[in-house]
Amino acid sequence: MTRRTPFVAGLVALPVLLGGCGVGEAVVGIHDAPAERSDGASVTEETARDVASRVLDLATDHRKAGDKATAADRTEAFSGPALREASAAAASKDDSGRSAQAPKDLEILGISRGHDWPRAILATSQVKGIQYLHVLVAQEADQPYSLFADVPMAAGSSVPALAPVDEGSPVTVSEDPDEEVATAATAWAKGVTYPAPTKEPAAVSFEDAFSTALQKNAEAKDEDLDDLATYRQRQSTVDAASVSFDLADGGQLTFLPMTRTDTITAGGKLKELTIEDEALEHVLDASSVEEALSIKHAETLALVTPESGKAKVVGVSDVLRSAKGS
Repeated sequence: MTRRTPFVAGLVALPVLLGGCGVGEAVVGIHDAPAERSDGASVTEETARDVASRVLDLATDHRKAGDKATAADRTEAFSGPALREASAAAASKDDSGRSAQAPKDLEILGISRGHDWPRAILATSQVKGIQYLHVLVAQEADQPYSLFADVPMAAGSSVPALAPVDEGSPVTVSEDPDEEVATAATAWAKGVTYPAPTKEPAAVSFEDAFSTALQKNAEAKDEDLDDLATYRQRQSTVDAASVSFDLADGGQLTFLPMTRTDTITAGGKLKELTIEDEALEHVLDASSVEEALSIKHAETLALVTPESGKAKVVGVSDVLRSAKGS
């Protein structure tokens, strides 16, 4: 007996400071040249707020434009993981995980320390009642800040304190996060795989709302398919730029790109799998599949790796990127 079953792809739904110049042994108006402070924030909090407001407004405008925005428009507003997601959303027409509403209650949480490049700003705001973390990065002196990461926070999560804003925080922008962060990200990816591993990795906590929902949703999808098909889900790291802010008490808050892959393989009793998600149907260019379906999502993980204890996820963004069916 053959059967048809519907499938909806559930998308899990965050001015340069100068040191004072000392007169010292000034002679006839000649005195020590002012020196840049290497231990302070790269910009003032007021400037950081102005930058964040401008960049977020620009990102909102591009999201409102939808598929009318060009690739050049996106690179004007986005970079890093945020550009990866914006490009994925443009290709898939998946707007379920992004709001075109302007953020409210913008607050600066951290600014990169010193006057080297690249420079970064960490901000937070609310969009439709959801708390977001925003990372803005300027790569060089002649390049403007752009939105590097834009992640909704997991329900009930919080970010450990950074250094006082005016002191600045050490920040690393790199395509190769340090070993501790890479180990924690790999452990998280293994722990949220479905079917779940027999033993959870010890390096990271899975008690956050996102990890819990990811595991429960995967189990529910597999149960819905019953004996008609098998469902698998896995996460993987991506060789692309990430950014890490040092925390006040040690450890790091890192924003790094990930890829989630959902796979459904039909059993002998399944005649076809009907696609009921518009974005998924668009990237597949089909309304059903008969044998298998593979769906990829572009993700950005906000991961805290403390000085001691388990790493934890504080936020994740997720956008449909591509799909293949047969």
